[in-house]
Amino acid sequence: MRAKLHDAIRDRLLSFADERVLPLTVADVTALAETVHEAVLDTMRAESPVELTNQQIGVLTGLAGGETPTETARRMCISSSTVKTHRKGAYKRLGAKTGCQAIALAMTYGLLPGRRNGVSA
Repeated sequence: MRAKLHDAIRDRLLSFADERVLPLTVADVTALAETVHEAVLDTMRAESPVELTNQQIGVLTGLAGGETPTETARRMCISSSTVKTHRKGAYKRLGAKTGCQAIALAMTYGLLPGRRNGVSA
């Protein structure tokens, strides 16, 4: 989908430049297409109605990556019970009842690193 959208934007820009005899190189059009593509993706991204603490984001990142609470605790240099407390807090703020639901909501809102609205950055 991303490549298809990017290609469509690029093709449109190329035809626009040709119609108006604009002295744009393919590199210029490609750079413009990337800029427009990112702008389109930005408008598609949901604004997060909630805020999570860095610790809650770290815990959800571990959960999304398949870490156990013990592994997350080691990575974050906190106790396993603190990991569970942060998970509960994140679930409550997100309105989630399960870990999968919390991860899905956090990804939708762009709260997990490297992900925006379910789309890899």
